[in-house]
Amino acid sequence: MADNPLSGHTAGTNDGLRDGDHILSPSLTNLYEGVHSNGILSAHGTAYGDSNRNTPAQLAGAISSSAAHQITVESCSYVLDGVLYTIADTTISLTSGSSSKIGSTTALSSGKECLFVIVLTSKSPYVMFAQATPVTTATGVYASISGTAASYLKDGVGTNNKQCIVIGTVRATYNGSAAGANDLNLTQSERNDKRVFIRPTPMYFSPVTSGSVAATTEVATHTALAQVHGSGEYGDFGSTGVLWQSYGGQIGSTTAGDNDKDVLYYSATHAARFTRSVFDRVLTSTATSIDLTASDANILVLTPGGSFAVTTSGPFPAGYVIEIKNTHGSNTGTFALTNSTTSTIGDTADSDGGYARFVCTVSHATDPTFVRLI
Repeated sequence: MADNPLSGHTAGTNDGLRDGDHILSPSLTNLYEGVHSNGILSAHGTAYGDSNRNTPAQLAGAISSSAAHQITVESCSYVLDGVLYTIADTTISLTSGSSSKIGSTTALSSGKECLFVIVLTSKSPYVMFAQATPVTTATGVYASISGTAASYLKDGVGTNNKQCIVIGTVRATYNGSAAGANDLNLTQSERNDKRVFIRPTPMYFSPVTSGSVAATTEVATHTALAQVHGSGEYGDFGSTGVLWQSYGGQIGSTTAGDNDKDVLYYSATHAARFTRSVFDRVLTSTATSIDLTASDANILVLTPGGSFAVTTSGPFPAGYVIEIKNTHGSNTGTFALTNSTTSTIGDTADSDGGYARFVCTVSHATDPTFVRLI
C-alpha cells in the first residue's frame, strides 16, 4: 500500500507523532533542518509517474538491515549547509570499532536496550551512527536519545561543515546469542524513518508589483525593490544576489512586446549592483535617441526618423549583450562603446545590413566598456 513519504515521522512502530507515541527529537529538529534547506534531494519527488514515489522504503536514504548489527542506507543525494553530497548504497556496522561511529559505544547486557541515531554527514564515511545511553527494559520505558547521541547536532562531524541530518533511528535490545562481529550484543527491534526531503524545483514566483494584486506596475530594478516599502524602510541587499518575477516596462518613444507582461529579473554586483532580465527582451522604436539601462530590453529593432544614437546609463555586467537592427533604408546611427567612443551602425543598404551586436567586456558603475562582435 502506498504511503506518504514522510509517514515515518507520523506512523513509526512505536516512535511517531500520534497520541500515545514516544516522540524523538529528530521528528522535530528535522523540521528546522528542512527550513534551513538541509535534507535529501529525492529524484522521486519530482518524478510523478514513478511507481515508487509513494513507497518510503524505496526512496533515497531509506534504512534497512540484513544483519543484526548492520544498517544499509539507500543511495541518495542530500544537502548540508548549501552543498550537495551523493552516496551509493552504503552498509555500516553498529560495532565498537566501526569507522562510522560517533562518540563511544556500550555493549548491551541482559535487560538493557538503547537507541542508535543514523546520520548523514559532510565527511567520509558520510553515513554515521551514535549510540544513546542504554536503559533497563521495563513496562512503559522507551529508550531515548541521550548521552553521546544527544550531541550529534551540536558537535557535527566535519571540520568546516558542522551540519548533519538524521535519517533514521534504530531501537536495539539485548541479544544473548550475539557473537563475532556483533560485539554490542544487539538485536534490532525496530527502525524508524526520520528523513526530511527538500524540493528546490519547481520554483514558484508570485509577481512582484508596487500596486495591488493583479496590478502590472513593474518593480524592474533593485532600487525599486529595495525601496518598495517607502522612505524610512529601505532595504539593503549588500552583496546578495536577488531573483524575482515582475513585469516588463518600456522606454519612452519605444514599444516593448513584454510591456506589462511577466519578466524574470536578476540583480547582483559586478563593479556596482545591476539589474537585468534573465531572458532577452525586445523593443521597437522610431526614436533617434535611446538611452539603455541594464534592466531595459537588450534587443532593439529600429526604424529611426533620422540619424540615431544609442547610449547606456549606469552599471552593466560583463557579458551583457545588446543587439541592434536598423531597418531604415538611409538613416544610420551610432552605439556608445564607452563614454567617449562610438561604433557606427549602417542602414539596410550598407555592408553591415544595419545590424550590430555588442558585448560588455568591462563592467563599471557608470561607464561600462562594450566591444562590437558583428
